[in-house]
Amino acid sequence: MKYYFTQILFLLVSLNFASSIKNQSNTQLDSLESLLATQNDTNKIYNLGELCYQYSFIDTEKAIKFGKQGVLLAEKLKDSVLMASAYNDLSIAYHFKGDYDVSLVLNKKAYSIRRNMGDSVGVAKSLSKMANAYYELGDMANSLISNLRAISIFEQNNLEAYTGQLFGSVGNIYERNGNFEKALKFQQKATEIAQRNNDLRSYITSRGNTANIFQKLKKYEQAEQIFLDLIPKIEEFGNFEYLASIYQGLGVNSRMRKQTQKGIEYYQKALEIYEKIGSRTGMSLIYVNLGYCYLDLKKFDKANEFLQKGLLLSKSSQSYYQLKHAYQGLARLENMRGNYDASDNYFDLYVENMDSIYNEESNKLISEMQVKYETAEKEKQLAEQEVIITKEQLRVRQRNYTLVGLALVIIFIIILGVYIYKQQKFKQQKLIEENQLKDEIAKITLQNELHEERIRISRDLHDNVGSQLTFIISSVDNMGYLFKTADEKLREKLHGIADFSRTTITQLRDTIWALNKDEISFEDLKSRLYNYIETAKIVKENITFNFEVDVNQKISFNAIEGVNIYRIVQEAINNSLKYSAATTINVLLKESKDKLILKIEDDGIGFNINEVKLGNGLDNMKNRATSIKARFNIDSTPEKGTTILLEMPIK
Repeated sequence: MKYYFTQILFLLVSLNFASSIKNQSNTQLDSLESLLATQNDTNKIYNLGELCYQYSFIDTEKAIKFGKQGVLLAEKLKDSVLMASAYNDLSIAYHFKGDYDVSLVLNKKAYSIRRNMGDSVGVAKSLSKMANAYYELGDMANSLISNLRAISIFEQNNLEAYTGQLFGSVGNIYERNGNFEKALKFQQKATEIAQRNNDLRSYITSRGNTANIFQKLKKYEQAEQIFLDLIPKIEEFGNFEYLASIYQGLGVNSRMRKQTQKGIEYYQKALEIYEKIGSRTGMSLIYVNLGYCYLDLKKFDKANEFLQKGLLLSKSSQSYYQLKHAYQGLARLENMRGNYDASDNYFDLYVENMDSIYNEESNKLISEMQVKYETAEKEKQLAEQEVIITKEQLRVRQRNYTLVGLALVIIFIIILGVYIYKQQKFKQQKLIEENQLKDEIAKITLQNELHEERIRISRDLHDNVGSQLTFIISSVDNMGYLFKTADEKLREKLHGIADFSRTTITQLRDTIWALNKDEISFEDLKSRLYNYIETAKIVKENITFNFEVDVNQKISFNAIEGVNIYRIVQEAINNSLKYSAATTINVLLKESKDKLILKIEDDGIGFNINEVKLGNGLDNMKNRATSIKARFNIDSTPEKGTTILLEMPIK
């Protein structure tokens, strides 16, 4: 029963809050109904929508009746704004009733109209309600996509308060999928936004959901503290139903910690509030929870008393979701008592009720048609039997009994087979969708990182190559002047320009190499590093270069990892050549305990790390290491040289 607290708070934040509606008197609702006869069509549609919305919290059948009237009138007027509003209001009634398929269809209609009208905020609101329906239907992928699309639109319109509520909904999705770490992050975002906007209602909801996640992580003390901290805030807010929800959460917390008696005390506090405000849904919820507590204590008579009370209230309020848990508890009770036939009967009702949650209206229509058909058939058979009542009657009856029995056996086998097949198919499909969602999110994350790196490399092309080519052009412009001074100076200048151009071309090729690689093998990287070191040997003949590789695994890198490793080696060697006055530079690549170790050391003059201000080159190396999740360390001592160490996990 631990999931009830999240369910209550999720509905309260997603579809506004029922408490204010329940406080409205029947006189006020009657007053709204009396206005319908005197209003013009437009005002009547808005009034019908208001009645539909308000009755959604206390009488879903009335709510649906008024909502359907509003939809029919809006469709008759062919007014897009009124139609979208009417669909939206009716969807809320069906959502509270538990007909999430119907709610989803209505929200899709409202979404389509608002999109064609260019109403971006209305589109986002429809998406958020569609996300709620997908969530209840177990379609977590579409719920997540709809929520994220709505968040993007609200952010573009600077409606932060709406985004906060949706972050909480996304957190609930991750919680249901068992990704509690991400669920906590999104609930934290929702909490921060609620605090910035002084939205106490959303703050209470997000913190309550956070406590529920902690309970699933078995961090019961933290969850309990959050609940206790919320009590004074709820009392300040003045919402009794919220307070009852907190006591309900504390009851769940205590029961999960095997503190059953303490849990009963909290449930009793919640029950007092629900009885005071007349919440049948809340009372049935607490009755069933109390029944489970007394089951834990093996007080079977008490358990039966509360479970039966919860069952009775659930039936009267047509709360199929709670009905199934009441039947489930009664099945467990009778099983513990040893009444296995009664237990089986309650379990059958539990299964039957699960089907009823989504098929109630269809079942009503089918039953009505079936009654009419069977009545007509019976009348026809009676008329025929009056004519043909003979010796054939016994034989006909025996044949009918045989056929009916055979048909029942066949139908039972088919239903059982279809049920098992659908259950297996549903589980497989859900697992596939969850894996696909995780794969898509990981793929998008990698593509974004690759895109950002390619943008940065393009910027390198612009900044490095552009400035170098500018220098070449400037040097060539001065050649005319050098012609007049001395041929030797001209040759030296031209030689310098040629070397500089070759360096530029080399850097350009390195950059293009990185841009054109989606995946870089270790052999490719090793070859590239070897060519670079060989070029350095030619330029600096007075320095000894050693390049050692001790790697046996077949390792590959993505473009981001490969280019950053190459740039770190390049930057380290360049710094050593420029500043260290080294006679030997060693480059080592090896593997150790699933890690790739890169070590670059020289025997130069070194420096004191604590006294010397590090330049852009070392900062760039650190940033590159961080971007590929590698550990970077630099160690240098005056007169003893410098060592750079990079450790990167091997995938």
